Amino acid sequence: MKNFVGRWFLAAACLFAASGCSKVENNIGERAEINAVSTQFSLTVPEVPGEAPEPGIEPAQPIQIPLPPYPPLAGTSSGSDGSPNQFYIERTSLLSFAHLEEGKTYHQINTNELNIAFFSGDGNGKKIHIRRLKPTTPSPSGWTAHWNTLPNVENEHPEVLFMSEFRETFMIVLSKPCLEFGFELAPNRQDKEFTFRIAAGNFLRDASRGDITFPVKTPSGAQLFNIQAEMPFSVITILYDHSPIEDLNITHKGIAMANIRYRLAP
Repeated sequence: MKNFVGRWFLAAACLFAASGCSKVENNIGERAEINAVSTQFSLTVPEVPGEAPEPGIEPAQPIQIPLPPYPPLAGTSSGSDGSPNQFYIERTSLLSFAHLEEGKTYHQINTNELNIAFFSGDGNGKKIHIRRLKPTTPSPSGWTAHWNTLPNVENEHPEVLFMSEFRETFMIVLSKPCLEFGFELAPNRQDKEFTFRIAAGNFLRDASRGDITFPVKTPSGAQLFNIQAEMPFSVITILYDHSPIEDLNITHKGIAMANIRYRLAP
C-alpha cells in the first residue's frame, strides 16, 4: 500500500512539472511572437538589398554649399500657407523634374530658371541623392501610396522625389536666392505619424531665419511646407523632429517630396 501511494505521488508530481514547463514554453513563444509583430511595418518603397541604383548624368556646373557670412546677418520671420491655395500657386513657379530618368539617382536638379542640390545636414558637404518615382509604376520603382486629399495637396497621386539616405537632417541649396520655397512631404514608412521641421537661413548662410513644423504620415497625410521670407535665402534645412531615444534605423525609412515651388528674389 505504501509503495502504491508513493508511486501515485511521484506520478502526480511529474505530471505537474511537465504541465508547468509546457506553460512556460508557451509564454515564451507568445512573447517572441508579440515582439516580432511590434517591429514589423509597411514601407511604400521597400528596401531592396543589392547594388545601388545607377547614377544619372550630373550637370557640368555643380552647386556648392555657400560659406557662412561674417559677421552673421540679421534674420527675418518666415511663414507658411499650410495648403497649396490659389495665391500660393499663382505667386510661385513649379520646379519640374520630369526630365530625370526613372531608376537613376541624382544629387542635383537643373531647370531653365533654378537649379537645386541636396546635401547632408551635418555640415560635411556630403552629397545625397534622390530618385524620381511615378505613381503609376509598381514598387519598389514607384510611389503608389495615396498622397493626400484635395485641397491639402496639389494632386492626390503626384510624381515624387524619393530620398532613402535621409535620417535626421539634410539641406537643399539653391542656385539663386529666393523669397519663397515650398514642397509637399511624406514619410516612406506607413501608418505612423512623423514630425518634420523646415528651416530657411538660420543666421549662418542667409539674411533670413525662420522655420515651420508639421506632422505627416503615409498614406493620405502628405503636407505642404513652404517658407516665405522678407529677405532672400539660398539654403533650406529639413530636420526630422524625433525623440532622443528613438532608433533612427527603424523610423521613417526615407521621405518623398512632390510639387516643389519657388519664388525668386528680385
